[in-house]
Amino acid sequence: MSFQAPLFLFVFLPLTAVTVLMLGGKWRGGALLACSAVFYFWAEPRFFGIVLVLAIADHLCCQQIFQSRDPQRARIYMVLGVILNLAALLYFKYVNFFVAAINTILDRVGLPSISFPAVALPVGISFIVFEKITYLVDVYRGCGQPAPSLFSYLLYILFFPKLLAGPIVKYHEIEKQLNHCKISSADFFQGLERFLLGLIKKVLVADTLGEVVDEAFAIPPQYLGFVSAWLGVICFTLQIYFDFSAYSDMAIGLGRMFGFSLRENFHAPYIATSFTDFWRRWHISLSSWVKEYLYIPLGGNRQGQLRTYINLWLCFLLSGLWHGASWTFVLWGAYHGLFLTLDKLFWLNASKRVLPIINIFLTLFFVAIGWVLFRAASLLQFAGFIEAMFTPSKGGAFIFITANVWMAIAVGCFLSFIPALKQFDAVVKLWRSWKASRWLENLALSSLAFIALGKAVTVTFQPFLYFRF
Repeated sequence: MSFQAPLFLFVFLPLTAVTVLMLGGKWRGGALLACSAVFYFWAEPRFFGIVLVLAIADHLCCQQIFQSRDPQRARIYMVLGVILNLAALLYFKYVNFFVAAINTILDRVGLPSISFPAVALPVGISFIVFEKITYLVDVYRGCGQPAPSLFSYLLYILFFPKLLAGPIVKYHEIEKQLNHCKISSADFFQGLERFLLGLIKKVLVADTLGEVVDEAFAIPPQYLGFVSAWLGVICFTLQIYFDFSAYSDMAIGLGRMFGFSLRENFHAPYIATSFTDFWRRWHISLSSWVKEYLYIPLGGNRQGQLRTYINLWLCFLLSGLWHGASWTFVLWGAYHGLFLTLDKLFWLNASKRVLPIINIFLTLFFVAIGWVLFRAASLLQFAGFIEAMFTPSKGGAFIFITANVWMAIAVGCFLSFIPALKQFDAVVKLWRSWKASRWLENLALSSLAFIALGKAVTVTFQPFLYFRF
């Protein structure tokens, strides 16, 4: 059940809001848990029971970790809990990938292939497992206490706004909100505004751009021309940002409506001046998770330069694999790891002597090339795009661009790059000081939201891109 689906917009969300708001404070958590369970069961009935079993195992392990006076015993329970969750992730997300890789090797040496039934990928499994690992490790480190009840922990795991694609939240960050659910009218309506903003970004910008992206990436490599390749790349660069940030806006807005404060996940990533800066701005909850639960435990930058570079590269190699069980994702992670290493080797210092606008352009150029690898269905398709992008004379299949697409590109570029202007904050402050600004903002939001709702009902459903991760 996606946030922009008519079933969610016109049935699930209103019923959930009415139910939760009508009940008293001590019953609200139970209502949210019940609604969240229905939400995930509707999306993944086959995986729902496994989530419950693993959640019970997490709860029991954390109780043992917290109560144990023996550090070694506590460590054993922490490792056990992490292994159980990683085992589920590896099985559901990567067994098909590993079997295919093994069969490729066996085929080349003339041996019979392995027969293994295909495993369906449950939506949101990566985000669920990362939050569960966070909970176990934080209790072991003493950063937080275990949930006072299984009920509280299940609400943390299944809370529907963040369930399918984040942001990744630590239990102790929202512990008070889980156990004492308070909703104010101001929070509810501010959350609703943020939710509608995300709906507008998803339906009117990301999905419109997605039509061109799908057409460009459906062109066989031999028929892909210079113009169509760059058009596909530009549209996908904007699409993936507005699609994923739209989900984060909607998740944060929904959380706010029900009394929860979820962390921000994006901060104008396309005005980054380096890959290091990009990952401070893009998917902030994931990059923070990788740093805290992978990079630092591996040694971080505490064991010399060579080890630092290896740790960086390894973290982003695994980050790429986390995004999907495909060699394109593995190479995408390695690609970002390479540029982060180059940042530390020389670019962060050298870039200080370069104009910021040039740094932004260079960073976005290489990020966009990385997005080709991210979106490509195969390495052959990626190679075809790279060839077409760097061969200006190459003609190819024609892609017709409608006025809606041009408008989406213009709006996407404007919203992506306007924060780079030095006068941006001053202009925003001046605008907000005008008495009619709030009224005009509400009018624009209401009008665009009405159009987005109409389109969500009438056009073919387009799921969020990050649901497959």
